[in-house]
Amino acid sequence: MSAFTDSRRMLGLLATSAILCFAVVLVVILAGLTDDSSLAWTNRDFSNYWIASRLAFEGREQDLFQGQEIYFAHMTAAFGTDFPWHAWSYPPHFLLLIWPLGLLPYSVSMVVFLLVTLLIYLHAASLVARQNPDFPALFLLPFILCNVLAAQNGFMTAAMLLYGLALRDSRPLLAGIAIGLLTVKPQLGILLPLLLLFEQRWLVFVSASVTTVATVLLSIWIFGFESWTGYVQQTWPYQTRVMNEGEGIFVHMMLSTFGALRSLGYDAAVAIYGHAPVAIAALLVFGWTLFKLMAHETRAASLVFATFLISPYSLVYDLGALVVMSASIYRLVPANLSGRLTYIVVASLPLSGPLLSLGGLPVVPLVFAVGWGVLVLQDVNRVRTTSA
Repeated sequence: MSAFTDSRRMLGLLATSAILCFAVVLVVILAGLTDDSSLAWTNRDFSNYWIASRLAFEGREQDLFQGQEIYFAHMTAAFGTDFPWHAWSYPPHFLLLIWPLGLLPYSVSMVVFLLVTLLIYLHAASLVARQNPDFPALFLLPFILCNVLAAQNGFMTAAMLLYGLALRDSRPLLAGIAIGLLTVKPQLGILLPLLLLFEQRWLVFVSASVTTVATVLLSIWIFGFESWTGYVQQTWPYQTRVMNEGEGIFVHMMLSTFGALRSLGYDAAVAIYGHAPVAIAALLVFGWTLFKLMAHETRAASLVFATFLISPYSLVYDLGALVVMSASIYRLVPANLSGRLTYIVVASLPLSGPLLSLGGLPVVPLVFAVGWGVLVLQDVNRVRTTSA
């Protein structure tokens, strides 16, 4: 019981520290010590969400889905002609989650967004921590720092995935709603239908399906059907082009096999051919683990590891759920230095992954595979020992 209390205390201290940090930043902003025109504040991914929200309030949300030139003109109008390249990449129903952001000044809105989504993420992590009394909450710090620096939606999307996995047994309706909302970033939930069907989580599956359909229809009702046609015809192809042709730090933030090959200088055609066998093998292994892994927790962790080996387009700020799962299974590994060290390395990837790639060592997919292998072997050996 004391270990359980300790893990909750660690999460509480982590949340309190995060709130204090954000409170200091918010005081600085409200005191007028920041400049919304400064690239130090505006050159963040959050600028996309803020501009999108403002456009939605002005009734010009279609400009998000009419091509990069039209969209980026709004960015430069708001932040100056020297504003670096940014692109809109989300489907219309993502606007339903971020619409209030434009009500606040940019800097205040960014801090509030990061703080609120961080608290949601920590709550989702606490649900996983309850299943493991020795949950090392400090594993979450590299990801928290990474997502704050990028000012991305990683806290929010990781929480959706964690809620879907952690609540699929006890709160199936809520789990399904979380999974349905995750369709704003579908590459993170590509394996969830297989898991739900295998485990016969019919209520979760139906709840997720209804949530997906409802949010899409609501977005059509509010933003018009042309928002979706624009997304399919303009936004999606442009984002594919970015993934295939992007350069600089961007390719080092893609931690898939595809991203690793792109970081080594291979073009997209070669990189996707190199990624495909890894993704197919990971899908087959994941199917095998559905039958071999008995515990719901280890099945959930297996799904997250497999997802990042299968999806070609995953970035450092998408690793929130993987970090939580690594912390959850860390103590399940026997006192084996190499096994536990693997999960420490996995937890560090939001910061260390791009640095390794920049140094010519894009080994993150290998780390994913090793961490997944340790998890599967440990669970299989535990079942054998128990049955014997």
